[in-house]
Amino acid sequence: MPDVTVLPILLLAAFVHGAFGFGFPMVATPLLALFMDMRAAILLTLIPTVSINLASIFSERHWREALRTFWPVPTFTIVGSFIGTQVLLAVDPEPFRLLLALVLVAYLVTDRFHRAERERRAPTWALALLGLALGLLAGLVNIFAPVLVVFALYTRMNPTLMVAAFNLSFVTSKSGQIIGFVSNGAFDLTTLRLSLLILPAVLAALWIGIRLRRRIEVDTYRRLLRCALWAMAGLLIADWLWTAD
Repeated sequence: MPDVTVLPILLLAAFVHGAFGFGFPMVATPLLALFMDMRAAILLTLIPTVSINLASIFSERHWREALRTFWPVPTFTIVGSFIGTQVLLAVDPEPFRLLLALVLVAYLVTDRFHRAERERRAPTWALALLGLALGLLAGLVNIFAPVLVVFALYTRMNPTLMVAAFNLSFVTSKSGQIIGFVSNGAFDLTTLRLSLLILPAVLAALWIGIRLRRRIEVDTYRRLLRCALWAMAGLLIADWLWTAD
């Protein structure tokens, strides 16, 4: 896949993340997976995803409170993402395109739900299982936002803590993926250099998205994002059906 195609995809994903507070791997991975195998797409987004979420964490005042309350989630995402990466590297990754499409559809469906007023507390063991499931999804398809959205809706999480917990979990899941790639000798230095080279432009796109989020009607962005994600899910399903034949 030529670099000239990689850069626009990552810039678009970073802009969307800045505009909505999340979404970089959810936008970048399906688009990259249309042009390269899933392993390369995940590897290419590792460093930009970590950088973007670290920037989001340090700009969020409530991340320490989120870590104290939901620490089992980011902790066990490391374990789950390591296991998921081992599976990804051990088997044919092509069927995971369908799983990725289903994850996108799941997010689009759950995004229609509305929060209730009362907040529920989940026990520590449930948070640990959630973190493990999130990590497995992160290792396999690089996306776990739909599962976290469902959990947030069910428990009625505080929105501020929810965003902080999202970012913490994304960072720890990437840590598990990096360990998994390195331990299998699959950490491609060429891909690493490419992601480092375009990182400044990606962070600039993130900053532009954050600035525009404060000025432009968010509902317009949400409608466009939903349409784009439905289109990407459809393309991935069609690509999987074509490959299966």
